[in-house]
Amino acid sequence: MAATFLENNRDSPIVDKKLKVHQHISRQTKGYKRSDPPTKHQKALPPIVFKFCLRQAKLKRELARAHLLGGALFFGMRSCEYSSVGGQDRKTRAIQVRDITFMTGNSVMKHNHPLLDRAESVTINFGDQKSEMKFEAVTQYNSNSRTLNPVVHWATTVRRLRSYPGFRNSWYVHRFHDGTRFTNITSKELLADLRAAVECVGVDTLGFTKADIGTHSVRSSLAMMMYLAKEPIYTIMLVGRWSSDAFLRYIEKQVKEFTKGVSTRMIRCETFFNIPTTRPTKSSRVHGRSHHRRALARGIFGRQGSLRHQHRPRH
Repeated sequence: MAATFLENNRDSPIVDKKLKVHQHISRQTKGYKRSDPPTKHQKALPPIVFKFCLRQAKLKRELARAHLLGGALFFGMRSCEYSSVGGQDRKTRAIQVRDITFMTGNSVMKHNHPLLDRAESVTINFGDQKSEMKFEAVTQYNSNSRTLNPVVHWATTVRRLRSYPGFRNSWYVHRFHDGTRFTNITSKELLADLRAAVECVGVDTLGFTKADIGTHSVRSSLAMMMYLAKEPIYTIMLVGRWSSDAFLRYIEKQVKEFTKGVSTRMIRCETFFNIPTTRPTKSSRVHGRSHHRRALARGIFGRQGSLRHQHRPRH
């Protein structure tokens, strides 16, 4: 409503003459904040959970889901970017096969390359996103790990999709063929895998239960892992495609490793020197007050030294 007033060259109805929000509206807003429960953020998952999913996957569909989770982790993907979330209309679209590029040096490796999983890096070109960013490309390098490796996860996914009959580069990465028909890997399936892994790893190791996580935990995990790896803030924002410091709410201050090494660094400096500041002396302050009292006794006022101060009587 206030925006409509301003668009029509009228004063905003929610501010006073000093351009401050009216007291009644301010009180009402604070009341809403007090009554509104705090947002429950989904917990970040450590690497052990994703490794467990890969280790426990035996069937083809389970392996496909595990590699999608592992690949999504390194790019901080939203669930709708690598899985099917239903028929609802969304701004962000899922990743297609043609959005994935493998490179070694400055050379692009074709998707049918026999050594695709040994590429130096993998780049994903994201389409429309809810942040209004379009075709933003993010690159991750080969981690040289046998388990969690962005190049291996996406190379395995591309090979899986290319093995299906009637393959097209426009297929979404969550497409699956069981030998008879095509179906989509859903976000509910992936969430079930993550919760099963969390339950098996145990609350004694993780510090939380399966009820504390969701599909957005994959995105939280990227921010937390990179922060604990002491990556620069701008690197976290670029890889996770955050256009602001919104990712900070994914950093769990309750995590024990959050303050690892802080106490050691705190005591490295044995002492520190406080630079003295110049302050007015006591005599100067007294002189000022006594001069003011003398001026009042003489019945004069005004700026000290001015003609008014010297001649005009005090009324």
